[in-house]
Amino acid sequence: MPQTDPTHSISERLSRSLSGPEGALTLARMQVLGRPAERSTDLTAPTPSGTGVGVWRMADGQLLQDTGRRDEWRYWADRPEIALRPGHRRVAVLGESAARGYFFDPAYSLAGLVDAALDGSAVDVLDLARTNCSLDELLRTAAEALALGADALVVHAGNNWNNVDPTPVERHELALRLEEGGFPAAAASFRALVTDVAARALDLLRDLAADVPVVLVVPEFNLGDWKDEPLLDCPALPAGRMRRHLRAQEEAERAQRDGDLGTARTLSAEMTALDGGSSPVPHRLAAQCAASPDEALTALRAAKDAVVSPFTIHSPRTLASVQEVMRRKAGESGFHLVDQAALFPGGEDGIPGRQYFLDYCHLTFDGLRATALAVADALGAALQLPERSACVPATPAADRLALAHFLAAVHNAHYGQPEDVLRHHLTKALDADPSVADRFEDYLDYQTRKAPNWMCSSYERSAQDPAFRRYMVVGDGRLNGKLADHTLREAMLDLLEGKGVTARKRYEDLLVAEHAGTIDLLADANLATTFNERRQAGVGLRVAYLRASSPRTRSTLVVDGPAPHLVEVTWRLPVGHPDGTATVEVNGHQVGTAQAGPSWTTREFTVTPDVLRRGRNTVEIRWPDGGDGNDTLVARAADRLECGETVPSHQVHGHIHGWSVTRVVPAAV
Repeated sequence: MPQTDPTHSISERLSRSLSGPEGALTLARMQVLGRPAERSTDLTAPTPSGTGVGVWRMADGQLLQDTGRRDEWRYWADRPEIALRPGHRRVAVLGESAARGYFFDPAYSLAGLVDAALDGSAVDVLDLARTNCSLDELLRTAAEALALGADALVVHAGNNWNNVDPTPVERHELALRLEEGGFPAAAASFRALVTDVAARALDLLRDLAADVPVVLVVPEFNLGDWKDEPLLDCPALPAGRMRRHLRAQEEAERAQRDGDLGTARTLSAEMTALDGGSSPVPHRLAAQCAASPDEALTALRAAKDAVVSPFTIHSPRTLASVQEVMRRKAGESGFHLVDQAALFPGGEDGIPGRQYFLDYCHLTFDGLRATALAVADALGAALQLPERSACVPATPAADRLALAHFLAAVHNAHYGQPEDVLRHHLTKALDADPSVADRFEDYLDYQTRKAPNWMCSSYERSAQDPAFRRYMVVGDGRLNGKLADHTLREAMLDLLEGKGVTARKRYEDLLVAEHAGTIDLLADANLATTFNERRQAGVGLRVAYLRASSPRTRSTLVVDGPAPHLVEVTWRLPVGHPDGTATVEVNGHQVGTAQAGPSWTTREFTVTPDVLRRGRNTVEIRWPDGGDGNDTLVARAADRLECGETVPSHQVHGHIHGWSVTRVVPAAV
């Protein structure tokens, strides 16, 4: 037989195999075999550039902002230059947005308050905290600060450490857990991975610091107030569990309302068994029915951890297991520990809440101040500083406090927090400085208009404030997008009217002028009340339809007055969901029902004038019961995960391709 070079024919056949239905999965597994030892815990010590630290470059003995990194400046301290004074010891404060003093920044930050506390101690406090700081960037900044001759490090971080990108072999292992036990098992495995990475990072920090003292701040979480949005209530569960989980939740909530706490506890335990600890809902129920404050605290910590997985987008937080690792590593490495869990005593229930937190992890001025004083005490011991009298202000400037609470109200609203939390922050803002009402009115204007915020004079007025600019950034489509945050806007209007500001009619006229007419109910400004509910948000493959994550899908309809309207919806049920009857309601009034199944169908429903009111109305689809919360994207999640995709885990009750409302124009006579 004549000898030939088989390269071409083998490559051709292999190409055909890999381009087939299982090709991507086959290639992913080949890559795992090629890199079987690669792990997220394989962190290595960063090499400092030697030219500066963070976004500052060394020039003539000073640190000057690097103009080549101008786009990053807003994440760091608003300092064009950082002086390095001869004869002064240097303390570098590293961390994430909580250390930046989010909502107060640039007026107040952890480093700024520590600097005030150490005034007169011949110590320069370098503010090197960065909003959105990753674990890799934290370690790199630590290495750069040490290269500059830092005499001590302060590290207030951990809330962003859940952002671990699994390696190919870790994705394969997570896919195996997903096949064996569904999303709950895979999420638990991921949380263990996050904890291992945190432990390795703290070992690396110890090695980098060597003999330089480190003050490690263990972050606490707003356990008293924070409630994750409904999208994160429960992932899709293995077959048969979702329906029972939803029924058990209804029964538990009814038992709690009736005062039957024993039954409510039993049902919440059943829910946790069904969801494998991956839903915060039964943990919150258990906390409300707890027999003791300690039991409630344990349940709330479990609720906080439950949503952490590679399949969801959630607010930053530090896992309880990571907090424990931080405490243990501090002891092993000789770090000086500032533990916010001990620093922030709760009220009678012992649960930390709004006294110390503006949202999930960002601190009130009381929280910042308490942390700064504890850090200053730890630095005093570590550096053997002379006795000093604290120069940290007891309260912030009134206008800074007011704006911080205003921004906190906006942020909380866009994470789906309850109305009482929004009203708390808005009231605090007005109490601190009544002139913040101008920011309320500006917000009601630019958030209601269809034009981008940067085109609105109301936004331009508010953006004169540096703290506002740091939060509501022009180029940040996430923080600066249009959402259906009507609960927030109504709270603003109520409080303004209570202060004698006649803003409601002006707002309602603007709302009608901007939004009445043919309405796309799937547009973010009508449908999305939170960041996660936007059409282009979330994780996973982008699809040309809405994957409804709740048994009820709500949107906003604005009309200029009662008149006949036509609702048109193109929908289907996920594959495997039994056919059923879907209901359309407007302002709580049923306007029609129709059969829905796995095929796309378009239905029309007439809305009579008597159920509508001028201004804002609510349109709702109630999906039929009986599904397990799965669709094809969920069903093939394990394979997609191995292929490198970020797969969605939330339950799905229906799909909507189009959903609109049009005013019916009477035919000409």
